[in-house]
Amino acid sequence: MKYLILFYICFNCSIANDPAGNLILKYLKKKQSNPGYISHNDKKSFNRLFSKIVSQSLFSRKKRVSQSILNNTKSSYQGNGIFRVYGTSFGKPGNKGETNVFKDGSKVKWGLVTAALPHVSIIGKHIKVRLVKKDGRVGRWVRMKVRDLGPWFRDDPYWKTNSNPRAIHYFQHRMRRFDGRVVKNPAGIDLTPWAWQKIGISAKKSMNFSGWVEWKISH
Repeated sequence: MKYLILFYICFNCSIANDPAGNLILKYLKKKQSNPGYISHNDKKSFNRLFSKIVSQSLFSRKKRVSQSILNNTKSSYQGNGIFRVYGTSFGKPGNKGETNVFKDGSKVKWGLVTAALPHVSIIGKHIKVRLVKKDGRVGRWVRMKVRDLGPWFRDDPYWKTNSNPRAIHYFQHRMRRFDGRVVKNPAGIDLTPWAWQKIGISAKKSMNFSGWVEWKISH
């Protein structure tokens, strides 16, 4: 029982908005009110629920950011095929769900430098990405393959029309996407932690980093 209480305390503050986390909290509250009946099946149920939250992808745990990050951002398209968009982190092994594969069929694995964009037409193609630093300067281009869909949508090829990612509008107006989840940030690209490291973010920060990048299709 002490382990159940410990999990309750740890998760109560951190996963209140996470679907799998909510299931665990509901389970723990139920058992807390009736601790004398924690059967073997109860423990198995808890373990299954706990596995769900551990395996929840970073895609479904995007952190909420301030609306102020959009200040002075009028258009994502910078010309010459370059898009300046907000990026988030995904693809850490153990966080992609049960299949542990990207949408292109490749395996999610440690150290993989790759990206996700919100339309199937670009999966399997290569892009170049560079970091936009806080002082406005940009880093060097790093070439990588697009292996997955995301961050927020799967039908938003904004690069084909030189428009803003749909997530910007949803974020500005605090709108909910197709599954009812509020879009918490305006991200138009996802990068694995190792992709973030390649473009200049420290290993420690990269595991769940978010920030501005520029990207373009690599021919």
